[in-house]
Amino acid sequence: MKIFRNIIIIALIGLFSSTYLFNLSPIDYRGTIEIETPEETSTLSLESKEGDLLNPESITINHVSEDEEIIKSVSDIIFTLDVYRGSELVKGGLKNLELVSPSVNMSISVNPDNPIVTTLDISQKNLELEDGTYKFVFNSNLISDSEKAALSVNVTYDTGGSYYPAINQAPTGTKGLTLYFATENSDTLIPVTRFVVEDKSITRMAIEQLQNGPLNSGMTSVIKDVTNTTYNNGNVVIDIPSSYTAYNQATTGSSLAYNAFVRTIFAVDRYWPIHSITFTVDRKKVDTYFHERSSESINLLPNKKRNYLLYMAYKLDDRYYLFDYEPDLNKAGITANDTLELKAQKLFDAYKDSGIPYGRNPIPGSIVLNNASVQGTTLILDFNGEFLNAYKGKNDLRQMMIESFIYTFTSIPGVDSIKITVNGENLKNFVDFADGRNLTGALYPPAFINPEVVEALN
Repeated sequence: MKIFRNIIIIALIGLFSSTYLFNLSPIDYRGTIEIETPEETSTLSLESKEGDLLNPESITINHVSEDEEIIKSVSDIIFTLDVYRGSELVKGGLKNLELVSPSVNMSISVNPDNPIVTTLDISQKNLELEDGTYKFVFNSNLISDSEKAALSVNVTYDTGGSYYPAINQAPTGTKGLTLYFATENSDTLIPVTRFVVEDKSITRMAIEQLQNGPLNSGMTSVIKDVTNTTYNNGNVVIDIPSSYTAYNQATTGSSLAYNAFVRTIFAVDRYWPIHSITFTVDRKKVDTYFHERSSESINLLPNKKRNYLLYMAYKLDDRYYLFDYEPDLNKAGITANDTLELKAQKLFDAYKDSGIPYGRNPIPGSIVLNNASVQGTTLILDFNGEFLNAYKGKNDLRQMMIESFIYTFTSIPGVDSIKITVNGENLKNFVDFADGRNLTGALYPPAFINPEVVEALN
């Protein structure tokens, strides 16, 4: 019995002196304090004193900090650049824009009085960009916080070009026909006013002038074969030969042709009442045409005003033209229940958010619509002070901006004219129009947009 007891004691001694650990009394760590190594917070952010840029060669961007910091550069590239036109990314991840390349593994000291100053080459030649207005988004490789690492700037490249304002009076002995021609790459229709001597039915003249084509080589006519055009008590019948099949194909040209016919003929209503348009094929009514357009679109199509249009700018050769664009009303948030003032604000915002990859926003990004108000059928638009800085030294481009506003905002139902003020003050000495328009009063849309041959107006 004594031997057995000694064996048990020896076994216990060996067990408790071994390297095996037994947690016989678990510890509750739920009340313990977790100690973390403190992280250093950077206050580094981006700043540029340059606003909207016109034909820039370079831009200077500062890294600023609220505290004393030592920044480590591990690359020879500080910035990358993304270029947007509307909502479309045109070029992404552009780099090596620094005029002086930084050294790799360089330590840079920065404090509130000494920012890191970087000058970037953003010349049109270096970036290989076409004329137009872009949003540049610069991204810094020195800042880890994504919210502070990006800086946006609006940039416009304009290598020249003129705008010829619309007019209200046709030259003596002529009629003004607004013809819709397609751009060379068929992305939109451009309205052009041609002044002609009336020698036959004016609706037939309009179609024949469409067939004759534009004078500007950057445009083309999508209207070819037409058998006949007749006018009867306000209804225009356009007869198309079945042998010409291009109008009825599943192409962009078919859609452009339909709209060129319709918009050109409806523009004749400044002279003759135009109530509707009917298309026939070989003198017979058809249930569908222009690639499956319904009967409602080709039989007694009513002459209805097109509402909520943006008038954007399109550059062809060395000339700017205004053209109408229908924005997405859902995206713009415009509803029938909105007040006129709210509709105006939303339509103005749509200029900057049109999303079209062609054309150009004629309104500089720094211009802000302070508010809109209504007096009768006149919409009063009050802008910030940047309005007065737009297109300095370029009278014709200021005319383009003013006319874009006139055509755009009178496309709101219930508005037939606009008045422009800046910070509540009347617009004075801003731009001169040859027809002596008074910019302090109500402005109505001129009848003849984009006169084709300017010399004929002198």
